[in-house]
Amino acid sequence: MKYENGSTNTSLEYSCEELKDIKAALDESVILAVTDSVGNITAVNERFCEISKYARDELIGQNHRILNSGFHPKNFFKEMWRTIGSGKTWHGEICNRAKDGSLYWVQTTIVPFFNEKGKPYQYISIRTDITAQKNIKLLTYYANHDDLTGLPNRRNLSRRISQQIEICNHNKTKFAVYFIDVNRFRKINDALGHNVGDLFLVEVAERFKSIDPSKNSFYRLYGDEFVFILENIDEIHNMAQKIMKLFEKPFHFNNYEFYTSVCIGISIFPDHGRDIENLFISADMAMYAGKNKRGNQYVVYKKNNNGMNDHALMLETKLHQAIKNNILELHYQPKIDTKSEKMVGMEALLRWYDDDLGSIPPNKFIPFAEDCGLICDIGEWVLRNASLQIEEWNEQYHQNLKVAVNISPIQFQEPNFIERLINILEETNVNPSFLEIEITELTLMDNDDFIHKIKTMKELGLTVAIDDFGTGYSSLSYLKKFPIDVLKIDRSFIVNMREGESGIAMVAAIISLAHALKMEVVAEGVELKSELEILRKYNCEYVQGYYFSKPLNTTDFTKKLEQKISI
Repeated sequence: MKYENGSTNTSLEYSCEELKDIKAALDESVILAVTDSVGNITAVNERFCEISKYARDELIGQNHRILNSGFHPKNFFKEMWRTIGSGKTWHGEICNRAKDGSLYWVQTTIVPFFNEKGKPYQYISIRTDITAQKNIKLLTYYANHDDLTGLPNRRNLSRRISQQIEICNHNKTKFAVYFIDVNRFRKINDALGHNVGDLFLVEVAERFKSIDPSKNSFYRLYGDEFVFILENIDEIHNMAQKIMKLFEKPFHFNNYEFYTSVCIGISIFPDHGRDIENLFISADMAMYAGKNKRGNQYVVYKKNNNGMNDHALMLETKLHQAIKNNILELHYQPKIDTKSEKMVGMEALLRWYDDDLGSIPPNKFIPFAEDCGLICDIGEWVLRNASLQIEEWNEQYHQNLKVAVNISPIQFQEPNFIERLINILEETNVNPSFLEIEITELTLMDNDDFIHKIKTMKELGLTVAIDDFGTGYSSLSYLKKFPIDVLKIDRSFIVNMREGESGIAMVAAIISLAHALKMEVVAEGVELKSELEILRKYNCEYVQGYYFSKPLNTTDFTKKLEQKISI
C-alpha cells in the first residue's frame, strides 16, 4: 500500500511539474484567454496583453467584443458561436483591433469545456500571431492586382503569358491574347466625373468576371484597356461574342444611364508572335484596325488584313505602346539669363527611342500623333512628368527653376483642357509658379474662347508663353488681345542674324514689340557667342541653345544641378 501510494504521489507530482512547464512554454509561445459561457474574459496571459495593448485589469470582465475590428461580417461570429456552443472545437483566422487602433491577425483555436450537465461553462482560446504573414499576403495581392477593379494587373499578366508560352511550347499548342478597349470611356469620365468613371470601370470588371471560366483570365492593362487570355483557341469567336454581349446592357450610375461598346484585337501564339511584346503589338494593331468601324467590333490579327501591316498603323501601334509603357523620355534644355548667364529654368523636350526604329525625331512623330488622335495623351504625359520632375529638383536643390512645356493646338482646343490641367496640378502637387505653358501662334488664331483659357491659366499661377514666334501669322492685334507673359523667338530668326543687318533688325524689332506689350523674351537656338552678344545688346532677357547646353536627359541634368555650376 505504502509503496503504491508513494508511487502514485510521485507520479502526480511529476505531472504537476510537467503541466507547469507546459503552461510556461505556452505563455511564451501563444496568446491565451479564458472566457465564461457568454464570452466575458476571465483570464489572459501576458502575450495577450502585449498584442492587444490592454492591461490585464482592462480585459478581465470585458466581453471579447472589445477587440472587434469590424473586419468580419456578423455571420462569421454567429457561425463561430454555433460551433463552440454545440461542443465542437473551432479553428479560424480572426482580425482584431488593439487598444491603439492597430489591426492584428491571430490564428485561433477555441476549445469548449463542459459542466456536469454537459453544457459549456468556459472556453479556452489559443492564438498565434499571423499578422506578418497576412501582411505579406496582402502586399503580394496588391502588387499583382489592380486596386480599383480587383482584376490581376500588368505584372500578373506578364507572368501568366510567360507561363502560358512555356506550356504551349512544351505541348505544341496555342493560346490567344485579346486586347479590349472600352469605347467612349474618356467622354464618360469627362462628362460625368472621375467618380462615375471609376464606378464604370469596376462594373466593367465585374461583367468580365461573370464570364471568366477560370476566374483569372481577365486583366486590367491600362486605363480603359483590358486583356483576356484564352487557352482554347477553338473558342476565339464565341468568346469575342460573349465579351461584346456584355456591353449590350446599359450602365446605371447616380441616376445616369448610358451605353458603350468595345473594340477587341486578338493575336494567337505562336502565329502572331512568339514572345509577349510581339503578341501585344499584333493584338494592339488588330484592335486599332477594328476602331475604323463603329460599335462593338473584334478583329483577329492578319498580316495582310486591310493594311494592318502598313507602316503608319505599325507606327501608331508602337507610339500607343510607348505611351502605355512609359517608354517616352523627356530631355531638358537650360534657359539662361543673358545678363548673369545663370540658369533660371529649362524647356521640356520629348524624345522617343524604339528598339526597332531607333531614335524618332519629334518633327516626325508629333504631327503623326496629332493625326492619329494620340497627341492629347502624349501632352498630358509630358505635363505630368515635367511637373513631377521640376517639383523634385526645386525641393531637392532649393531652387526656383521654371520648366516650359509645349501644348499642342489640338490639346489646347479640347473643351476640357483646363479641367484636365487642374487635375494634373492637383495630382502632382506642383507649385504652379514652376510651370510655363507654351502655345503657338496658330493656337491664338482660332477663337476668342482661348482668351478665357489663357486668363484661367494665369489665375492658376502659371506662366504663359508664345512659342516659335514669327512662324505663324504674327498679328499685332492678336498679341494685344491675349495676356501673354513670354514671347519665344524662333531659331530661324536667330540664324538669320548671321546674314547681316536686316536679320539683326528683325530680331531687334521683335524684342522691342514684346517689351512694348510687357512680355519677356526668350531666344531659341543660340549657338554662337556673337548671337548672344547681339541679343544681350537689344535686352533679350533669356536664351536657349547649344552655346550653353544641348538638351540633357534627366540623369545628366541632375548631375549639372548637383555640381552647382553655371551652364
